[in-house]
Amino acid sequence: MSVSGRYARVVQDLEGLTTDQTEREVIQRGVDIAQACTDSRIAYLHFLNDDESSIELGAWSHDTQLGCEAVYSRHYPVEAAGIWADSVRTRAPCLHNDYASQSGKRGLPDGHSRLFRHLGLPVIDAGKVRLLIGVGNKATDYDADDVEVLSMVATRVWSVTRQRRVLERYLDLGQRFRHVQEIASVCGFEYDVDEDQFVFDAFFATVFNTHHRTEQPTSLKEFLSFVAIDDHEALRTALSSARPVGRTLRIACERRRGERFPAELKLAFRPREVGQGVICVGILQDVSAQVVAEDLRRRADTDPLTGLPNRNRLHAYFGEPRDRRQEGARVAFHYLDLDDFKPVNDTCGHPVGDEVLRVVAQRLRLTVRQDDLVVRLGGDEFAVVQAGIDDAAQAAVLAEKLIAAIAEPILVQGREIAIGASIGIAVCSSQNCLLTDLSWAADRALYQAKSTGGRRYVMATADLG
Repeated sequence: MSVSGRYARVVQDLEGLTTDQTEREVIQRGVDIAQACTDSRIAYLHFLNDDESSIELGAWSHDTQLGCEAVYSRHYPVEAAGIWADSVRTRAPCLHNDYASQSGKRGLPDGHSRLFRHLGLPVIDAGKVRLLIGVGNKATDYDADDVEVLSMVATRVWSVTRQRRVLERYLDLGQRFRHVQEIASVCGFEYDVDEDQFVFDAFFATVFNTHHRTEQPTSLKEFLSFVAIDDHEALRTALSSARPVGRTLRIACERRRGERFPAELKLAFRPREVGQGVICVGILQDVSAQVVAEDLRRRADTDPLTGLPNRNRLHAYFGEPRDRRQEGARVAFHYLDLDDFKPVNDTCGHPVGDEVLRVVAQRLRLTVRQDDLVVRLGGDEFAVVQAGIDDAAQAAVLAEKLIAAIAEPILVQGREIAIGASIGIAVCSSQNCLLTDLSWAADRALYQAKSTGGRRYVMATADLG
């Protein structure tokens, strides 16, 4: 066959190597082409690992495998390889037309076919040797034409293999993302605001337990059939008022069989690629597990009788980093104990006493600022953390308001209940102060307030800062 005819045949064969094939198929087909186009009896194609000091023994031609028992090795050392790997060391083609007489011919992989003639060459990409391809045992000497045609094969195989690896990474990432979507019960969608068109991905069926593609909503009206009626207006508003930044909202959704679940919608808006208007891009996630976890955390931090935060939340507050607390130099800790509360339980019963505690909790909430922390410590003891004050005088003002609010008569089951409150206050000029120090100082001040008749406050004399 003429040289031009030979090249034409090689080009035609190489055109059959595409990314539609697996990497294994590309390599195997490539090494068979390498043997055939050089009129050789054996051929191999091995990859270099990133360290370029070890070889991943990849593939042998089908003919080579008939007489070769070499086994796959992921880290075959280059230093253990004989002259068949010289093209890796020299980074250039190497011809051995009298292989048997060459020094350094040792180091064939165990079980490899015997070599008489050999041609090997590397493929270099981004400064690194990426693969080593070789043929052997041609009936006549290898020459420059063989080098050229083998180089064509090697270059094409590496090009397709590299593209295939990129494709595999994207396919793998896509598969992983789909797996995460399924686990997290998430579906994605686009909504054309002007055309009122929804397009959901296939995971809508997973989230809403639908069975047919036709059940997926294609308009806002159809989507609202999967949303609790109380949330219809909020959803309409969110989808119709595009903003340059995204938004998140919680809604209640309903599956076809009537099961309701909390969902979180995350929305973003982008301009339509052609023409005017916007497209809403979003995800919808079933957050049932998250809501349960939030409820458990809330219960752990909440007093069940009054709904106030409990000691857990108080300890958590003082354990938070400084930059997450309120701004301001000073913190006042108000330790509050009710006066004349025990007779209420003794004479009116615990149900009445419980209602009194609920009323006290509500009055404390209404008296403090929104950012102040009100805590029920247990029994008839409460605490108020007043952060961001300028001086102790502001703490005294709040204490007077708290005492006055609690002193107002409380009407329970037709009875007028009169109680009072004593407060001990400790002030700290640093937000790094410890809860143990504050509560100890405030407790001592509270003892003084109670021992002098109650219904008053006492300020701890020392600033704990």
